[in-house]
Amino acid sequence: MQTTRLIVGLGNPGRGYADHRHNVGFMVLDELAHRRRMSFAVADPAWAEATDDRAGLVLLKPLTFMNLSGEAVAAWREGRLPPDAGTALVVLPLPLVVCDDLALPLGSVRLRAGGSSGGQNGLASIIDHLGDGDFPRLRLGIAPLEHEVDPADWPDFVLSPFTAAEGDEARDMVIHAADALEFWLAEGLEATVSRFNRRVRREDPQ
Repeated sequence: MQTTRLIVGLGNPGRGYADHRHNVGFMVLDELAHRRRMSFAVADPAWAEATDDRAGLVLLKPLTFMNLSGEAVAAWREGRLPPDAGTALVVLPLPLVVCDDLALPLGSVRLRAGGSSGGQNGLASIIDHLGDGDFPRLRLGIAPLEHEVDPADWPDFVLSPFTAAEGDEARDMVIHAADALEFWLAEGLEATVSRFNRRVRREDPQ
């Protein structure tokens, strides 16, 4: 039986959030879906889903808002079990999660096999609902290159769009991340980490 691979992109639903930094996970999944001619449909009030049965691939965008992303991921995995099938016959995949990371400067891309949430609330919700953090995650840097963001400003900052000056770098990051996912699907985690992880360093203050 074919093993399904599940990629989850994190963000907030609705046009008002579409270009926010917090929505780069959605942006990457949209890019990947476009390349593979996959279309998202709201399969359940909690998520939008794009499926390629031939490739055994599902792209999932939680529609629960960021902080409740784990509810959608857990519900999808539970819902994939046919009522007449034994659990030993069904593969319920752990996700590869794509999310923003305020600890990384814009343009940084970091794939890891597992770990903590690092303060990313959507990732924390998924870890809480799945029981541990033993699933891969692709973190995308959204922090400014010129300075660190004051913690008091974090909520407003992540819910702001990239500036005009950041636009090209943000788009390049999304494309690079989609390239990494394509490579991961073909070659696996370790090879993708070696080839696609990149750390952009913050500019030195003048």
